Amino acid sequence: MNLIDRYFVTSLIIWVIATIESIGGLAGYWSITGNARFVILFIECAVLVALLANCYAIKNWVYRHSTETSHRVIAWVAFIALALCVCGDVVNFNLPLTYYRYGGIVKHDYLADSVTFFAPGYALFLTVACWLAVANGIKPKLLIIWGLIASLIGVVSFVSMHLSGTGTHVSIVTGSYAVLITLVGVSGFILLTAYHNSVIKRVVWLVAIGLVLAAVADGVIGQFWIYGNGGEGFFPVAKYVNWSLYIGSQCLLIHIARLAVWHTKGTYNSVA
Repeated sequence: MNLIDRYFVTSLIIWVIATIESIGGLAGYWSITGNARFVILFIECAVLVALLANCYAIKNWVYRHSTETSHRVIAWVAFIALALCVCGDVVNFNLPLTYYRYGGIVKHDYLADSVTFFAPGYALFLTVACWLAVANGIKPKLLIIWGLIASLIGVVSFVSMHLSGTGTHVSIVTGSYAVLITLVGVSGFILLTAYHNSVIKRVVWLVAIGLVLAAVADGVIGQFWIYGNGGEGFFPVAKYVNWSLYIGSQCLLIHIARLAVWHTKGTYNSVA
């Protein structure tokens, strides 16, 4: 099975650009907190636009290779989910440079505002992953069990990083989101279980890794950007690490729209 096609190559290029930016920031060649701020933000916007364009191209790929309504709906849902996440990224840019919006404990509490977009975005990705899993033999009862385990892990993770005195708004938003993003990460393992005998399982592995990376990336935000360093956050180091992980996760995750098509055909088809 040849996994090389223009959509995967485009994803790889996008991730490499984002990672170069992150490594350069970590190495001190440039800084989001310095004079290069708007140049870096411009590059990040370009990365997000390219990611959206690739996702839209994948939606068109689905339309060319399948006439099934469910496949086309999944393609649109994946695109809308990514668009919502991109809106969340724009909020995270913190263009007005305002801090401590909801109290005096968490400096970068503007990150909680981005959950308004990230939560529905990842909820849509989670829905698609679970739908594909159930459609390929996973019992709803097993989904519920996995969901309960993931929710418990999310709660424990949140409690471990939460700071006493954090405002109610930020606490509720980040706490509920910690549970949601853990569910997203666990759905990667569920997807692998559903497709373990499929001829396209290598592609499923890539999408599953994207789901897990999404949880890891947001874990970095929670532990080190929002609640880290006593609420001051390890900024911009946490931002650079998160950016590479996050873009990597999305570059893989957008290919979820093609899984149902390949599985139905019983083969991986890289024809453009």
